[in-house]
Amino acid sequence: MPLRSKPENERDFQSASETSELSALAGFFKAIEKDPRIGSMHIGVYASLLNYWNSQGRVSPIRVFSHQMIGLAKLSCRDTYFKYVGELSEYGYIRYERSFNRNRPSEIYFTCGE
Repeated sequence: MPLRSKPENERDFQSASETSELSALAGFFKAIEKDPRIGSMHIGVYASLLNYWNSQGRVSPIRVFSHQMIGLAKLSCRDTYFKYVGELSEYGYIRYERSFNRNRPSEIYFTCGE
């Protein structure tokens, strides 16, 4: 079945949540533009956190267990997750409040752009 192209005057529809998520991601990219400490792993972890935030109704803070984010961010181990989330927090892009309790999720606040 051939793909149908859209007419030039047809506008793409974006939901409010997509617009919000894209705006937050664009703000992050603007903030990291001149920060040599940020690499592709930081960007991947941040994007995964942002995706999780969006899927949870954009409630701040997000409450998440590390094992949830490890799978979502396609990371191979917990130490990698803690390293990059910790650095994002240290650099001021997020505020990470680790729970240290297996039965209570950690809290993450997005601070980029504040």
